Amino acid sequence: LEAGDEPQFVLRRMLIFASEDIGTADPMAVQVAVACDQAFARLGMPEGMFAMAQCCHYLACAPKSNASYRSWTAA
Repeated sequence: LEAGDEPQFVLRRMLIFASEDIGTADPMAVQVAVACDQAFARLGMPEGMFAMAQCCHYLACAPKSNASYRSWTAA
């Protein structure tokens, strides 16, 4: 965000990361990312950054599996 990216772009990337790279290894990851997106929409800046930081930490620490992505692209 300090580099100039829009928060909505970063939130979108977090949602994609949660579904493509974490996937079924931690099904809660998508729910966390969606809740973060909703919290940011309600709070705005600067308070919404705390929700984004929490989500970022959760996604970074979550186990990873792209099995759903691989299955989808194979189909």
